[in-house]
Amino acid sequence: MGYLVLARKYRPQTFGEMSGQEHVVRTLSNALASGRLAHAFLFTGPRGVGKTTAARLVAKAVNCEKGPTASPCGTCVACVEITEGRSVDVIEIDAASNNGVDNVRDIVEGVKYRPARDKYKVFVVDEVHMLSTGAFNALLKTLEEPPPHVIFVLATTDVHKVPETIVSRCQRFDFRRLDLRQIVDQLGKVAAAEGMKLSGASLALVARAAEGGMRDALSLLDRVRAACGDEPGDDAVAEALGVVDAAAVSRMAAGLVRRDGAGLLAEVAVLYERGLEMRRVAEELVRFLRDATVARLAPGVPLDLPEAELRDVQAVAAEADPAQLARLFDIAQRAVLEVKLADQPRYALEVALLKGAVLAPGAEVGELLARAEAIAGGRGLPAVAVPRATVPAAVGGAGVVVGVGVAVPRAAAVVAPVAASVAVPKAAAVVAPVGGLADGADAPPAARWRSAVAAVEADSPTLGSALKQATLVALGSPEVRIRFPAGTRYPDMVERKRAQVEKVFTSFLGRPVKLAIEVGPAAPATPEAAAPVASIASVERAERETRVAKVRDEARSHPNIQEAAKLLGADIEGTDEL
Repeated sequence: MGYLVLARKYRPQTFGEMSGQEHVVRTLSNALASGRLAHAFLFTGPRGVGKTTAARLVAKAVNCEKGPTASPCGTCVACVEITEGRSVDVIEIDAASNNGVDNVRDIVEGVKYRPARDKYKVFVVDEVHMLSTGAFNALLKTLEEPPPHVIFVLATTDVHKVPETIVSRCQRFDFRRLDLRQIVDQLGKVAAAEGMKLSGASLALVARAAEGGMRDALSLLDRVRAACGDEPGDDAVAEALGVVDAAAVSRMAAGLVRRDGAGLLAEVAVLYERGLEMRRVAEELVRFLRDATVARLAPGVPLDLPEAELRDVQAVAAEADPAQLARLFDIAQRAVLEVKLADQPRYALEVALLKGAVLAPGAEVGELLARAEAIAGGRGLPAVAVPRATVPAAVGGAGVVVGVGVAVPRAAAVVAPVAASVAVPKAAAVVAPVGGLADGADAPPAARWRSAVAAVEADSPTLGSALKQATLVALGSPEVRIRFPAGTRYPDMVERKRAQVEKVFTSFLGRPVKLAIEVGPAAPATPEAAAPVASIASVERAERETRVAKVRDEARSHPNIQEAAKLLGADIEGTDEL
């Protein structure tokens, strides 16, 4: 006989051997013991948690020579044949590939006949949510009132796709994901039985990669064995699974807390050379920081971690400030998305980690309140733990928001934001734009050109951005002539979408338009064009600089911002537009 994979070799053969589904085992065992067994079951839950195994155990329990019983003997003919998958009275159907009305009609016809040898004919329909609507309808009547010698067991990983009319005719059991300790314990037993020697850290790596599924865990253990033999080290197991070593994640978290930027970059370099996905690294770091935050802020809450990892988490939690842990978690959480979207995931992760490494603990809320009370009472400002602060002011359409950052000594090379802001009234942030849009026939060509480009941008932001880089040469009839700088990709982008641009221009200008594209240095304005040499993009940059300069001056002199700077012992370092 060929090699039997561990997931099949160690499939539970009794209800007592099932891990993590005690609520299902208890209910089924009581029903069998009392003789109140339903005629149809619906087993739901994630993949690899025991749904099909439980269905086969139900078949054995009702057909065992000693049954119906919650403890089938496993040695009688019925038990052996069901275990080996060759019982003629236990029919397993894969609904993913047999999902039509005709397939269900075969079941309905088979229900009419009594079992060939056993007490019950058991129909196990796996992935039942894949059945078509017609197939579900064909099954309804038989599922509701089957003959007394028939039992249905339906299994699905997506119960929301099963019609309520089917669910209501079954006794439903929701199978749970197994927690880390349950999988580790079972993997340890299997490894010992197979003569494998794995550390607790290696077993935890396998269990975490299985994501709550015992079948996946055993399959991964098979992979580790094939790649590394019977006595693999932790690094070899991590490499075989393509996962992040828990020790590496712990070192990275400790590096963030200790502000060890160089060490963080070194860890990322090692993981990158091993071919690991940077997003996966970020996700594991988020998990670790979450556990560390819980360990620090809610020490009584149990963590689903093996002993070695729990010690590492508790050590990092004890070393970090609670506010620092919370901020590090936020940075790591954002890094997951940034890494996913980045063209260079490694660089995105490295910069995100460096942001976390230079993040200093901010002033406590109590200290800020004490300073506010001192100012209100006319007393001197109390000393705070941080020497200076800088105030960058961000301005936007709704006003100016001042975020306050605390600067620590230069040797530490860190700047951290403090949760404080001051809103400036909207009137202070309003600046009239330079130039504007116009669609009237009497408007200047430059203004009409800008409005036409805005119409294209509304239809296609990419095309609009490209046209903003061009200089208007002539806005005539029927030709609109523009010129792009040499060595850019914009002419090709617009050329490929010429028909779309001409269509929008024609609609906007109210006459047929033919677009002429030139490449070269910007030409002087002509009497026909009366257009500025500058492109729309450069005009918008100038407008923004003018607007920000005015808002910056108003923000620096605003009494709310002056009061915030006084309260926090800060200087206004700069302003940014939101």
